[in-house]
Amino acid sequence: MNELLKRVLSGLILSVLVISGILYLPVFAVKLAIAFIAVLCVYEVFKLVDKKLLGIYSNEVLVVGFLSAISILFFSFYLSVMIITLYSFYRAVKKYDLNYLSYSIFGFFYGVFFPSSLGLLVDIDKNLLFVLFGVVWTGDTLAYFFGKNFGKNKLAPVLSPKKTWEGAVGSFVGSVVGGFLTIKFFNFELYWMIPVLISAVLLQVGDLFESFIKRQVNVKDSSNLIPGHGGVLDRIDSLIFASVVFFIFYELLKSFSIASW
Repeated sequence: MNELLKRVLSGLILSVLVISGILYLPVFAVKLAIAFIAVLCVYEVFKLVDKKLLGIYSNEVLVVGFLSAISILFFSFYLSVMIITLYSFYRAVKKYDLNYLSYSIFGFFYGVFFPSSLGLLVDIDKNLLFVLFGVVWTGDTLAYFFGKNFGKNKLAPVLSPKKTWEGAVGSFVGSVVGGFLTIKFFNFELYWMIPVLISAVLLQVGDLFESFIKRQVNVKDSSNLIPGHGGVLDRIDSLIFASVVFFIFYELLKSFSIASW
């Protein structure tokens, strides 16, 4: 099977599984699935960082990652912070090296907090995930089209040599259009275009953020868990940045009592 066909097939299968899960599983089950996704992200982040700081990865981080994600999604954000801080301190003391403290906290911060925001959105409204998909998937599609056909000016040649400013413009346009259409389809208030517009920029930062980590350890993909696509983070690096933007926006709405749920 050639690489393109493998990529298309695995992408279709994943899309069907994700959409079906959101539509038909209860909220509890969707959040539990997201906790497992967070564990996979923790696995990939620590495996990457282990190339810089040998021994930072151990099977313990998977357990801590799962407990931290469950804490955020079902109990308390601060419980998650406490679990991560105590474990990171334990590893740092064991190695007697401050790097293990900072690297561990970063690994959980990126691997747990960002993916878990997807589950927090499920508590608000499952359909917000479809708005996110509209923003990210349409943005990715137009980024590829614009970049391939018009791309000439490099966006960040050190971090991601193939990305161009033309592709970035295409991504922004696609994200805004995709976000607007899904907002209208699911009858969300038009003020949800605010996080759509912000996400249209920051999802590209999310992509570059992961690229920076990979370039630091000289690898192409975060793992080989998804045939033809690389790792989980390779597929959701943009999505989880956009998800955090949407959750922050909702929290601000609550603070100013604009939204009623």
